[in-house]
Amino acid sequence: MQDISLHLLDIIENSVRAKARNVWLDIYISQPDNLLRIKLKDDGSGMDYDTLLAAQDPFYTTKVERIKKVGLGIPLFKENAERCDGNFKIESIIGKGTTITAEFAYDHIDRMPLGSITDTILTCILGHEQFDIHLDLLHKKNGLKELEFKFSTALVRKELGEIPLTYPDVITFLNEMLNEGIKNTDMEEK
Repeated sequence: MQDISLHLLDIIENSVRAKARNVWLDIYISQPDNLLRIKLKDDGSGMDYDTLLAAQDPFYTTKVERIKKVGLGIPLFKENAERCDGNFKIESIIGKGTTITAEFAYDHIDRMPLGSITDTILTCILGHEQFDIHLDLLHKKNGLKELEFKFSTALVRKELGEIPLTYPDVITFLNEMLNEGIKNTDMEEK
């Protein structure tokens, strides 16, 4: 994968397949602590202990179609975090959901760029609108309130009423809102 946002796209897709109704994504950068932390939590079906271990194996997949014979999303994300003097943790409870936390040394030479979080969030919203999944994003930098951006599809849906998130003017609005919020936290890297 070329950047971290593509890892997130893959993992959010896992959440959708696990029938999650809510997905929470926290991105935290602390330059003083040399830390980039990505935390993704869902309320999907969860995994038992054996499946949780197997999910970190690059030769394991739950996909029925078997076109793609391996599930590389989680193993590659783990490898990228650990290669950058970071760590990776995955926790899951059957019927409650899964939480994945990946930490990277922010200035590590091998740390891939964050990528376009805006594009990832929009792709998830538009690609899964029919499932009525709620996605919350928290971008935070250096622990400062003024460098924090929060986004929630539930709040946007409440404001829009019957207007779908896939309506062209809404897509433009969401794109601008996400770009502006992320830009204001000075966190999106290209």
